[in-house]
Amino acid sequence: MHQLGIGAEKQLKMLGIVLWALVCLAATTVQETNAAVIPGGNGGWLVVASRPNASEAVSVARGYANRFPKTTVFQSNNGWFAIALGWMTQPGGNRYKANLQSGGIIPGDSYFHNGQRFQFAVWSATGITGGTSRSLIASTRITTGSGGGASPPTASQNAFVSGLDPTGDNYLSLRTGPSTRYQEIVRMGLNTPLTILGRSGPWLNVALADGRTGWAYGKYVASAPRYAPSPPQPSIAPAPVTPPAVAKRSITPPSPGVVGDLSGTSDNFLSLRSGAGTGHSEIARLLEGTRLSLLAQQGAWFEVELSNGMRGWAYGQYVDAAKPRQSASQSVPIIGPDPQPDPTANKPRQKQETTTSSKLPDLGTLPEGKRVALIIGNSAYEHAPPLPNPKNDATGLQESLKRLGFTVILGLDQSKVAMEGTVRAYVRSIQDADVALFFYAGHAMQLSGRNYLIPIDAKLEDETAVDFETIELGTVLDYMNAPGRLSIALLDACRDNPLSRRFSRSLGVSRSSQVERGLAAPQTGGGNVLIGFATAPGEVALDGDEDNSPFTTALLTHIETPGLEIEIMMKRIKADVYDSTRGTQSPWHNSALRREFYFKN
Repeated sequence: MHQLGIGAEKQLKMLGIVLWALVCLAATTVQETNAAVIPGGNGGWLVVASRPNASEAVSVARGYANRFPKTTVFQSNNGWFAIALGWMTQPGGNRYKANLQSGGIIPGDSYFHNGQRFQFAVWSATGITGGTSRSLIASTRITTGSGGGASPPTASQNAFVSGLDPTGDNYLSLRTGPSTRYQEIVRMGLNTPLTILGRSGPWLNVALADGRTGWAYGKYVASAPRYAPSPPQPSIAPAPVTPPAVAKRSITPPSPGVVGDLSGTSDNFLSLRSGAGTGHSEIARLLEGTRLSLLAQQGAWFEVELSNGMRGWAYGQYVDAAKPRQSASQSVPIIGPDPQPDPTANKPRQKQETTTSSKLPDLGTLPEGKRVALIIGNSAYEHAPPLPNPKNDATGLQESLKRLGFTVILGLDQSKVAMEGTVRAYVRSIQDADVALFFYAGHAMQLSGRNYLIPIDAKLEDETAVDFETIELGTVLDYMNAPGRLSIALLDACRDNPLSRRFSRSLGVSRSSQVERGLAAPQTGGGNVLIGFATAPGEVALDGDEDNSPFTTALLTHIETPGLEIEIMMKRIKADVYDSTRGTQSPWHNSALRREFYFKN
């Protein structure tokens, strides 16, 4: 064999080392590339914010997720966590981003990133997390209708505002979401040109000519002809959100009215609001045929009073003059002097009138002052067996409190986001209230001496769940506690809870001991407050075999009793529950009330 010289042998060894180093470098590069979450092609992630830790980033992402269902949080290789609404291809992505920025929907410094720094998804509204995968990339792509249109508008998408009632407000509201609950962005006049970007039920996601996007009720949006020579011109310029100043005019004496035809509305109910305009909070929802008294008028709105004494403002388009009640067999009215009373003939009628009137509160027996109640009943849990009774408990108590003169805010089977919105509406409504009541039925748990209410979509799979998936009871109580206000909190929420057991297992041995049985006894905080539990702190209450729980059954039995002071009422409830459960459950209450309180005098 031919022998190489020593110099040539050293050169070959050196070449081998260099080649091995290049192979290792290439392998490292491939691993880094594989670790990055890159959509590929000309796609990029629409990043709207970054935070230094995961909990803050997820909190921000949840705020975007309601409107942008592709929202995902990525851990970057620089240690920060990026919040992305999803990914898009260019150039459509830049037009989409510009529309959102001009409408104030996303920050002005939002940008597209190719994903090279993103190592893996730590949270996503799609439910898919982890490193780069085909399912993650497919589920997070923003397409037409995902929180707004991403594709360039075509002729078939052009539209304009149409069908407004000139005798009404004569404008169409552009809102931040597909419901009247969302904030108004701008008011659009007749023939305002639009571009349709997507749909959610009867609501359309649209864009104005200036790039602003939002949601409009589809009944008042008409498609423009495909081959129109030019788009229709608006008859009036889009108006600002500021409502016109219209004087309030009293109606003396009050005029009877009734909620009219609601078939043309999107929700089939008429909102009763705290003021004359959609910018005021909703305090009740009125069904078709509800009778009311008209007290005053302000523009197109009426101030009304319901049969239970509740007052508020309703949009006049759906309020009609009430017609006199007539017997079904009396098609032609008889006009003349009243007949002499016949005791024998009138017995059935008197009995019927007595029965009807007994269902309504005698407002003369109710103390003066504004009464507001928040009632939440969670039955349909998504990640635990459903609870049969909380929804029934909530609706039953709602009817009683209405008869007792309370303005009632009701939440049934609520998710975390829905519960937060309901509690915020309640906090706004009790600002000038004399009496504030909170009732909750559903799952709850205590952790380190604090109580947490559990929405129906909670999973409680890891230690972050208590911050991101629950509502702390103390937060609600803090807002209720105010000088001069009497506050009542009643919780039928100590049921056996598989969710809290799952949460306890996720914490490990050292912290799981902090998750205790039942609920903890909360402090009254020095306020004029009474707190009642369905059972003693640390114990478990029964859901019951009837339509209502034992606690709520007893509460409904006594709450409308005239002349019954609330602390005496709680003792009677305790006795009833103890007897009905054969001594296995005994309600508890803690009172710091400085004066007597009667639901009904």
